Amino acid sequence: MPAAFTSTNAASAPMPQKPLVSHVNMQLDSFLANSNIDDLRAIVRCLLATGPVDTTSAFTKIARSRVSTTAPRRTHPPSAFFAVDSKGSGVPTNALWETITAARILMGVGLGFESLPILVSIVDTARAYKYEPDSDMEDALVVIDADIAQALQSCREQLASGDNLVKHREAARETLDKLRNVLAESRRDIEVWGGEFPFEKGELAIQGWKL
Repeated sequence: MPAAFTSTNAASAPMPQKPLVSHVNMQLDSFLANSNIDDLRAIVRCLLATGPVDTTSAFTKIARSRVSTTAPRRTHPPSAFFAVDSKGSGVPTNALWETITAARILMGVGLGFESLPILVSIVDTARAYKYEPDSDMEDALVVIDADIAQALQSCREQLASGDNLVKHREAARETLDKLRNVLAESRRDIEVWGGEFPFEKGELAIQGWKL
């Protein structure tokens, strides 16, 4: 007969080297399934702010894996980003904001280079539109400028992460060049019709950056 399991056996049994992955317990899963999005966001932010130091990196890694397989790289064609008002000026559309959201999701989980083509297409499309000072269009472009600067910061962190997140360095270099070129072209176009260039933060963030 096999020996009975005793406390001595338990003490000598090898401990697992890694924690086992388990499912969320039913009560907590019920909470997650039924909570509203604002509550979940507040809880996640609190967890990231107060949890152990490796909580943020673990969360980011899981979020990045999820986003890499589920997030759309572009939700609308560039022709849907802007419309024209009765005065002939450009106006931002809901399609623009939904597309910006897609870019923010990517840069937010450390996929800055993956977000840049979306922002390049927005800046390139905006070149065809004039706008009035302090208009919704100008305000939207200023917001996009801040997103470009944030995306470039995400790119720098992506390169420095040591996790081999930039697998195609030449493609990343080409993406940076496209952004640099479209910003320069936008500046020239806006100067022609006498507008104020709205992408100064992005232009400054990419200035002199060689990959």
